[in-house]
Amino acid sequence: MGIKSAARWVLDRTGLSPVYVNRHIREMIKGHEEPPAAAPDGVPLPPLFLMALVSTSPDWRVFAESGKPTADMLDRFAKEGGCGFADAKRILDFGCGAGRVIRHLPAMTGAELYGVDYNPLFVRWCARNLKGAFSRNALLPPLRFPDRHFDVAYLLSVFTHMRRATQLRWLAELLRVTRPGGVVVTTFHDEHHASLKALPDARQALLKDGFFVHHNHFEGSNHMASFQTGETARQMFSEVFEVVRIASGEEMSGQQAVAVLRRPAQ
Repeated sequence: MGIKSAARWVLDRTGLSPVYVNRHIREMIKGHEEPPAAAPDGVPLPPLFLMALVSTSPDWRVFAESGKPTADMLDRFAKEGGCGFADAKRILDFGCGAGRVIRHLPAMTGAELYGVDYNPLFVRWCARNLKGAFSRNALLPPLRFPDRHFDVAYLLSVFTHMRRATQLRWLAELLRVTRPGGVVVTTFHDEHHASLKALPDARQALLKDGFFVHHNHFEGSNHMASFQTGETARQMFSEVFEVVRIASGEEMSGQQAVAVLRRPAQ
């Protein structure tokens, strides 16, 4: 184990990984422009620190301008699964972050909106500033919702920061809280993701084993990245859900792959 790996192991074991991540983000945004209080649509914008925790960019415009196209994309995939945002009664944003996507949903649907996130900073800000009910989840299940509660749940860049075993546990929990016939849309890093170009050893390991984790000791944060082949993802997801389709990273222009899952209607 190298010095950096050993340091990450210590941070992980002592629960200090968030301290390291927060310090890194604060250094990154030094000297950069803070966002205005609200976007042109009047919806409040979070502090730059919270934006950067989500987007890993020091430019607030990346956060402000990317949310609506992402919401539209997720809605299109949810429709493929059989229930778009406008038709849903309850929608869950799992890993809501600082509200980059859910802030746009009140203009798209009359559904009850719920957001959960592992980071309490995000939950507090969203609860004070955005429409919806926001709460904190732990790294592992359960969620504090009844069975069959949601018509649609989406996970944007969540499984991308989880180990295989953690993903499987959350798939089972998502099945519990999604109604029969309900839809789950989740993104993941597959073998076509652009970042693999800078990680040639990771790509080889991924293609050999079907799953690879980069910076394994930062699970749940943007400093950890998990990759799984489309075939591996399909096998994992189909153990729990009906896989409606998977849009590969190649189809998504080198970005995250998308899986459209549906709870069987029994």
